[in-house]
Amino acid sequence: MKTTFAFVLLAASALSAPALADRVCLQRSQIYNWNALNDRTIIVEDNLHKKYKLSLLVSCQHLQFHERLGFKTFDPSALACVSKGDSVISGTEIGPQTCPIKTIEAYTPEMEKADKDAAAAAKAAAH
Repeated sequence: MKTTFAFVLLAASALSAPALADRVCLQRSQIYNWNALNDRTIIVEDNLHKKYKLSLLVSCQHLQFHERLGFKTFDPSALACVSKGDSVISGTEIGPQTCPIKTIEAYTPEMEKADKDAAAAAKAAAH
């Protein structure tokens, strides 16, 4: 019985290990820097210089011009991971603006290059 139970635990942990490895965890207390690509997309960098792409559910007006952002998570712990459904809070002239997070994903170098190429193409088309 003990052997069967140990085997089941080992199998379950082996199956869940890839899922845990793929889990994105941007800890609210570890946010180092951020950059708004537009009013619905933010690139956030943590203290380990890992980057995350946050897509917002609604447009957060003039996000590119804000100097400060706040992040509100359902879990009040400083170690909480920012996740879908949490909010980005930015200040405006009329008060705080709360923008729910639609998705959060690791921001790979390939994604960063694609975004830079798209911005350069848009800038060239505008001239």
